[in-house]
Amino acid sequence: MIIFILFIFVILAFVSLMMIQDMRKRIIAVAVSFLIVITSVVLIIANMHDHFGMKVQTTTTKQQIYSVQGQNIYGVLSYQQVGTSGKEKVFIYRDTSTSTTPTVAKPDLKTKTAIQNVQGNQAFKVTTSKNYVYRNGFYKFMFAISGNNHDLKSRQVTYQVPPTWLALSSQDGERLKSIVSGMANQADFIQWFQQVKSQSQTDPDGAAQTAVSYYQNLLANNH
Repeated sequence: MIIFILFIFVILAFVSLMMIQDMRKRIIAVAVSFLIVITSVVLIIANMHDHFGMKVQTTTTKQQIYSVQGQNIYGVLSYQQVGTSGKEKVFIYRDTSTSTTPTVAKPDLKTKTAIQNVQGNQAFKVTTSKNYVYRNGFYKFMFAISGNNHDLKSRQVTYQVPPTWLALSSQDGERLKSIVSGMANQADFIQWFQQVKSQSQTDPDGAAQTAVSYYQNLLANNH
């Protein structure tokens, strides 16, 4: 609506300047029109740049995620560090238990990610989004034409990982694979693996936690 107000008063300023003969009335009409035009421009800029007339609305969603490696005793959340600082990560998981194609969640400038250890045996992706929305119907009526309702301010994505899951970088994943490959023919490792596999039939959570703890120790002790 404010765009139409701006347009109308630009025309009125021009018409007043051209058509009103009385000098005093012409000056008043032009001054008022230009004042409204300038005010409209300032408000439009304030809305677009500083989200004038808007407030921040926070919403949180929680989605269960599934292991990127579906056949393991334990779950796996894989990630790849990106950027020069390595603070942000690309996360790889599956959206459903039947998915054959993994989901690759890439970061952006307004999204921050974190990994959180939680209890249980299920992993979740918790997304907290902060969006700009109009304070009331009046501001929406005035500025909605700008199309910035529900603009994203920031997003925090937290991956909640239980003790039955292993969260590791792609580099650590390759390193673990190499370590395990070198142990594949060792009697102690074969015996341990068979025990965990057998345990998984009656106590899958216990077996998963045992495997996760074992592989974490392998990574910690084999730099």
